[in-house]
Amino acid sequence: MLFLTPVITIYILVMAFIFGAVFASFLGCMGWRITTGESVLKGRSHCDYCGHVLAWRDLIPIVSFVVGKGRCAYCKKTLSKTLLYGELSLALLFVLVTLRYDVTPELFLYLFFVCILYLISITDIYDKMIPDSAIIIAIIVRILWFLITEPFQVIRLLGLVGNGLSVSLPLLLLVLLMEKIRGMEMMGGGDIKLLFVMGMYLGWANNLLALFAGCLTAIIYGLIMQKRKGEEVYIPFGPFLALGAVFALLLEDGLIQWYLSLFY
Repeated sequence: MLFLTPVITIYILVMAFIFGAVFASFLGCMGWRITTGESVLKGRSHCDYCGHVLAWRDLIPIVSFVVGKGRCAYCKKTLSKTLLYGELSLALLFVLVTLRYDVTPELFLYLFFVCILYLISITDIYDKMIPDSAIIIAIIVRILWFLITEPFQVIRLLGLVGNGLSVSLPLLLLVLLMEKIRGMEMMGGGDIKLLFVMGMYLGWANNLLALFAGCLTAIIYGLIMQKRKGEEVYIPFGPFLALGAVFALLLEDGLIQWYLSLFY
């Protein structure tokens, strides 16, 4: 459907970009409220500095930030660019996922998965935590999707759970062993839970490669930040796992083929 005509293609991709930016704005606000203890369901959006309730014109994703030159319209404080970059990133990611999966039922499942990854990244960056609520919702949605699209396939459902455990469980055992030996925390429990969710959406092979990509990018980022600051820095691993999951989601079997080609 996406490539029926150039007009349809442009229209769908523009709408994907807009929806991506809107969801990023909503999830960014949700992530901030989760980390600060505010109610997610109650209360209108407000400036984090002066507390002024924001008008509709202040809530237009990307546009409001650019028009307001990155400042609050009421107290004139400079706003963080994190959410702007997040809105642009998720908007672009919606476009890429749409290009990859076309307008199919799977597209909506993977767009939901991307939103979960974005929310988890926000909370991990802000407060070094991955909310259990996001993990539980992601698992429920994946199982419900399976039961709707492949009813009465009990063995395949067990395989879905097995995909989640195939990487997360061995890694959990390894982390527990290393923590016992070194006497220090090696990896957060939230990261293990995230890997379980990633396995359910990506499959075990792509999840393994996502873990590899996440570790690689985290190491590179850590070395850069350590050299810049001259000291060791804490690196939330959730966003890098999410980044690895995005790579695997977009490249999927192509990434597997490339990986296997290294050995043949």
